[in-house]
Amino acid sequence: MHFEWRSSRGNRYLYIVENHWTPQGPRRKWQLYVGTAESLHRRLTRPGPLQLRSYPFGKMAALLQAAQDTGLLAALERHLPRRQQEGLSVGQYLLLQILGRIERPMSREQMAQWLPASALPLLWAQRGAPSGETLRRYLRRLLDSGRSSDDGTPILSRAILRQVEEDVFRTLMACGIPPKYLLFDTTNFYTYHAERRFSQKGHSKERRADKNLTGLGLVTLGAIPVLSEIYAGNETDPKVFARVFEALLVRLERLEVDTEAMALVFDRGVNSTKNFDEVLGAMHVIAALNRQDARTLLGLPPSEMHPLCTDGEGRLILGFPTHWRGFGHTWRALIVYRVATAHHQQVRWEKTKEKVLGQVARWREGLAHGAPGKSQKALLRKLVELVPRDYHGIFDYGVERREGKFWPYCTVPPEAEDRLRSSFGKTTLITDLGPEALSDEELVRGYVARWEIEEDFKWLKDRFVLSVKPVWLWHDAAVAGHVFLCVMGLMLLRYLQWEAREVGLSMRELLEALESIRVAAVRNDGGKAELVVEQMTRRQARVFAALKLGELIPG
Repeated sequence: MHFEWRSSRGNRYLYIVENHWTPQGPRRKWQLYVGTAESLHRRLTRPGPLQLRSYPFGKMAALLQAAQDTGLLAALERHLPRRQQEGLSVGQYLLLQILGRIERPMSREQMAQWLPASALPLLWAQRGAPSGETLRRYLRRLLDSGRSSDDGTPILSRAILRQVEEDVFRTLMACGIPPKYLLFDTTNFYTYHAERRFSQKGHSKERRADKNLTGLGLVTLGAIPVLSEIYAGNETDPKVFARVFEALLVRLERLEVDTEAMALVFDRGVNSTKNFDEVLGAMHVIAALNRQDARTLLGLPPSEMHPLCTDGEGRLILGFPTHWRGFGHTWRALIVYRVATAHHQQVRWEKTKEKVLGQVARWREGLAHGAPGKSQKALLRKLVELVPRDYHGIFDYGVERREGKFWPYCTVPPEAEDRLRSSFGKTTLITDLGPEALSDEELVRGYVARWEIEEDFKWLKDRFVLSVKPVWLWHDAAVAGHVFLCVMGLMLLRYLQWEAREVGLSMRELLEALESIRVAAVRNDGGKAELVVEQMTRRQARVFAALKLGELIPG
């Protein structure tokens, strides 16, 4: 490194620079502006605060405060026994794992190494760093009852999980988050685990049929998760829904929530007469019909529909009110049409059709040129995997025997394709609420709210935000506990987004702003050490003020 003077408009400015050699000659690698002679003299003769060390602050401070505001930390400590000796409680050890997973997809050993370098020692009085085994041991206590069946299988209990979620639910409603719409949906995550209680083969929503799956059923209050159910990937959505809804009703009764004013919003995958009967006995329903159930309604042309409202991007949504009979009830129905959705579905269908028919044609061409044949079962399995699940009723495919070989075939019947094209852009919504209680526009808004839970699932699979994967755990209790803690981490992030709603940031933007907020340990002229906030951008300052992070800086 060396000093370098530069002149501009009659002034001389000093820089510290470093060059390095390249095949093209010396090139500037790094530089630091020092200032003019006058400014450098002032800094040397009247030094300001001396910065000792800088710490990340915004994200961890906001999450710790959210854990207190939502009652999560208090609930964990209430339902899990405390340690008697000095150090963190069991609840704090579990919260530490939530914070570590939000930081990045770390194993428990990596969390133990990350803790001393994080802002937590500043914000949270604690001594030493726990080992990875300690964190796993306390994680298992969420579900492990300590008892075993006759064959030695550990007996797991969800009692603590549900008690914690119930306490958080109560606190969120006390914060003023209205329980008008409850949203339900399911997803699954592929793992590298062998088949066991929470890892089984099933329909992978990430298209990893070769891996075992762990499923997650989720109920959200708006976008904030309040109830979860972990299950093996081979369980069906309707079966999981029945179990989750039963637990939800028990919870709402304990909380004395007026369910008559609430509507449960769920996707078409759990539609069944039994499930609708269960829900209608307690609250209202907003749901959507699948293409097969709504086939008599989806032929209505958009020209006969009237404007309802606009979507989040200002594009028009059309609708047509009608009625539909099914699942043992007569429903108020609303056929909804969006041009953007129609275009997206059209493009997807054309690409899928070209891919499927082209692949089958290449298979047949290979057989015609002497390629070895496959068994009928193997060919049929390849066809089933090739055709997307929601298009199985559109393609006519199978296997035929000819010339001593099994040949795959696949066509698209014109009438089936016409029926599919007439449904593009359309969704049929049903509800038991009349127009006087819920307008057509409110019905659309209520169902659109379901997309928020789809976004929650996206964040649970996003390594930048809060990824459930990879699962570096093997005990059944630890796997389920890990998924539960990830859901609670998402709850904290969604709560922060709700707290800072006036700033109007997406989840990713909010996290980027929080991650960049830092504090520095400085020593002023009098020799006294203190923590000060480093310079912030306008967005960071707005988030800092909305979440009142200034009150969290240690004195």
